Amino acid sequence: MLELTRRTLLKSGAAATAMSAVGGVPLALAADEPLGVGVVHWGPIGEIGWGKQHELALEAMKAELGDKVRTTVVTDINQPQDAERVFRDLANKGNRLIFGTTFSQMAPMLKVAPTLPKTNFECNTAINILPNMGAFEARYYEGTYVTGVLAGKMTKSNVLGWVGAFPYPNVLMALNAFVLGAKSVNPDVTVKIIWISTWIDPAKEKDAVNALISQGADVMSGSPNTPVQGSVAEEKGVWSIGLCSDYSQYVPKKQLTSVLLDWTSAYVNAAVTTIAGTWKAEDRWLGLEPGGYVKMAPYNPDIPPEIVAMAKAAEADIISGKLHPFTGPIKDQDGQEKVAAGVTLTTPEIRSMNWVVEGVEGKVPG
Repeated sequence: MLELTRRTLLKSGAAATAMSAVGGVPLALAADEPLGVGVVHWGPIGEIGWGKQHELALEAMKAELGDKVRTTVVTDINQPQDAERVFRDLANKGNRLIFGTTFSQMAPMLKVAPTLPKTNFECNTAINILPNMGAFEARYYEGTYVTGVLAGKMTKSNVLGWVGAFPYPNVLMALNAFVLGAKSVNPDVTVKIIWISTWIDPAKEKDAVNALISQGADVMSGSPNTPVQGSVAEEKGVWSIGLCSDYSQYVPKKQLTSVLLDWTSAYVNAAVTTIAGTWKAEDRWLGLEPGGYVKMAPYNPDIPPEIVAMAKAAEADIISGKLHPFTGPIKDQDGQEKVAAGVTLTTPEIRSMNWVVEGVEGKVPG
């Protein structure tokens, strides 16, 4: 695998631009030529968290396909104009499949993809697709509903804490499902929330966890991309729940479980179909189902077996379709009915969610 930094790759940007002006490098694969796969990361990959989950998926793809693929990984591309240049450079160097790993890369990919019709693009968390650009995203809320069941049964204070990154729909749906899962087994529970307006900031995360614990929260959840929230909670003797990666190696005693993001099937399927010439642009939104993007990390052995059984039952019911976290009746935090009894929110309604359910204490920033 070739791994490049922003500085190294952008040095070649001028040359790539000049090459594309005269047609670029040929993109057709010879019969014995491996598929070139490029992956562009917003920041460094790290040992755990969002970037690491993409690296694990790429490694799984390589293990599956062996010498049928060659890969180039580019890190620290956090500006849209740089992403556009990098996507072009990767395509001009013969990569027929290119992955973007964050929502912020959607706009530059939408701009570049139509000009490079022989290259297939895939963007994680994108909400638009093109003939040669697909999207893949996780139904986080399925996993957080399961963790809500755990939290609702494990709390002693009936107060749960949630550290929110940004009030985006994918965060709000995860929060709402967490609350609904908790209330399904403990109607008296409430969830206090603090917004920190960042995906990663250890100091803000630590302050938010401490503030929530001081308000009585004895189970912490939220949208962490590092083990910080869990490790701070553990220092205070408070349970925590991870998201994205399994942080139990850093939170060995007090992590209940973690909602894992597993992008393996997205990477493998895109590569296999590109090689076969059957790839097509799709908007894939997958959850706990086999081959989906959401997995549950091992449950803490200190959780009573009957509570683990409840969580596993909720997981199984979601997979089978017996349970949908957003089936009414559901009220918002002002007590207004948002989903009538027996009605299930549609996919567009969930993916545009901008409200929080009854039981959440703390306003959504405007």
